[in-house]
Amino acid sequence: APAPAPPAKQRSLSYRLHDALNVPLVGGLSVMCILGLLGLMDAHLITKIFITYIVVDGLWIALSPSAVPKHAWAIVLHHVLTFAILLHPLRYPEHAIETCRDGIVEVNTFFLIVRRNTKRGSLLNLACDAAYHATLSIRFFWQPYLIYHFRIITHMDSKDRPGGYPFHEHYMVMVSQIMLCVFNIMIVLPGLLAKSKPKTKKA
Repeated sequence: APAPAPPAKQRSLSYRLHDALNVPLVGGLSVMCILGLLGLMDAHLITKIFITYIVVDGLWIALSPSAVPKHAWAIVLHHVLTFAILLHPLRYPEHAIETCRDGIVEVNTFFLIVRRNTKRGSLLNLACDAAYHATLSIRFFWQPYLIYHFRIITHMDSKDRPGGYPFHEHYMVMVSQIMLCVFNIMIVLPGLLAKSKPKTKKA
């Protein structure tokens, strides 16, 4: 007789509460980034809201790792890198729009969270799954492009500010964005590849 399937892992209260709050919060950040890109909301205000969210959410996960399905340490590191790169538009408001350009990736995160909180196979679940995969291009194409874009606008010879930007500022932005892209390759991509493999039935 086949062995009984292992019982489903019970989600912790921290996990359930974290996801319940992040649906509107991450959804709200996504909408704000879109509004910022369209010139309908002040990008510097969005930067302040975004960095506040990153600090609070990072502390939550650091203090309660069970708030996320897995890789809590990596998500905390991701938040640290995001905090570091957001310091640039916070200090230099002329680059506040870059928060929206980089932060648009939260659209992908939003669909990921909603997908795992809807019944598998339901219409909403399938729609979120399709939207999640469609917006992965933000992580794997748009964000790597921003490395090149940020190199130009934060350089010591940048035309955006008389005299350009300090080397340490340029270095911090570049390293943070590169590491955020590495995160996508090291953490997000393996999960996608694992799910794409056909499951083999045990005899």
